[in-house]
Amino acid sequence: MNLAAVRRAAGALAAVTALVFLAACGGGEEATPPTPTPAQGPLDVLRSALDALNRGDIDGVYANLSQEARQNIKREDLRQVISGLQAAGTRLSITIDRVDKQTVAGDVAEVSLTLRVQLGETVLPLDDVASFVLEEGQWRIADHFLETGLTAAGLARPPVGGPRQLGPDGCATGDVLQGVYASSRLQVLDPCVTASGTVRDVSHETDGDITFRLELSGNDRRLLNEGNQRNQGGALQVEIVPLDQERIPAPEPGDRVRVTGAWVLDAVHGHNEIHPVFRIGPAEE
Repeated sequence: MNLAAVRRAAGALAAVTALVFLAACGGGEEATPPTPTPAQGPLDVLRSALDALNRGDIDGVYANLSQEARQNIKREDLRQVISGLQAAGTRLSITIDRVDKQTVAGDVAEVSLTLRVQLGETVLPLDDVASFVLEEGQWRIADHFLETGLTAAGLARPPVGGPRQLGPDGCATGDVLQGVYASSRLQVLDPCVTASGTVRDVSHETDGDITFRLELSGNDRRLLNEGNQRNQGGALQVEIVPLDQERIPAPEPGDRVRVTGAWVLDAVHGHNEIHPVFRIGPAEE
């Protein structure tokens, strides 16, 4: 190759290099480093946490929990439960029986699945949704998922306490989240609101709550957000916690009711609720 050809080849190489450099830098703007991909996906983290629980490795369980979840589940309480079962020769096993859906959106994720909860010879299937949050580049279990599994096995109980004290307006005095299971996942938007609507989908949850959807109309629809459209069919979720169930009977589907309670955001699942409800009565026509 003669000198002119070498120079032409060098010039072409320099041009290509410049184009690659400009493309990588966005035309002179500072490049944004790519977000590192977590070593484990949400489902891998869940399997790891359940495997650690089944082996009695409490520290291994905690390594897979978010900061908020660690506040909800006390390490020593869990250790005592597992130690007591081991001393009694009773085996606890929580495994994944079926995965229905896995959704990842930015730094949050959800997995809909069915668990197989076994305590000794008793086997209980449990449908649930596990929520995850990305913390320090790693997926962590973000909600009361583990507590729900233990409650279903009869090893943990939702808080009761009480009785709740109400003012003349039907609003709670003191802690409005008294008696709520894993209350740190809820953000109080208003400590006391009243709304009317039609009852739909009454159910009894494994954490002891009685839940139903309330179809709202008119100005009461201000209590809804996009999460209610996505998760609740455009309705408001209302929950009667065990603390209040003796004085608040569950309504029937189709009932027109007026409810008073704490208006909260379920920060994990993204929808608004009245949780807990303080009073339920007939709606004014």
